[in-house]
Amino acid sequence: MGSVPWKGSEREVFLAFGAANVRDTLIAMGEGQTAPGAIVYPEDPQRRIEIVWGDPGAKRSLSRVILRGDRSKWTLPPGVSLGTSLRELEERNGRPFRLTGFGWDYAGAVISWQGGALDSTLTPGVHIYLMPRPERRAGPEYSRLQGDREFLSSDPAMQELNPRVYQMFVDGSML
Repeated sequence: MGSVPWKGSEREVFLAFGAANVRDTLIAMGEGQTAPGAIVYPEDPQRRIEIVWGDPGAKRSLSRVILRGDRSKWTLPPGVSLGTSLRELEERNGRPFRLTGFGWDYAGAVISWQGGALDSTLTPGVHIYLMPRPERRAGPEYSRLQGDREFLSSDPAMQELNPRVYQMFVDGSML
């Protein structure tokens, strides 16, 4: 898939991905906030990435790259991508980790790898969010795991739901 030109400009993004594959837009940042950016491969959910400009006036210096959806061809070492399950993350991490509850803007955000392998593999500028599949959101497990609270991935209700990565943010300042 190639790499994202982190220090680059709109021109470099066009060169990397083809101008026809890049669309200017406002990017949703959470809590109703948006930021100037672009979507690369807007019609291809498997290759789609959203970029946020660090210098929006000049359209240069990426401040964040966002992946959203069910699956992606983009991956982070060690093979973490959209669709990776909670249990797979636990396995790669070598231990349980902490994440927030569901039903709010920062739903399912991984907040600590608890000193596991992903602490050193994923930089502090990588933010991963998990969400259970829609059909799993009607049960008592989902109801119990709501709100701005922390849960361990090993919690029995969390294990039962086995949420999947649906969103990843990578901050450009960390690279």
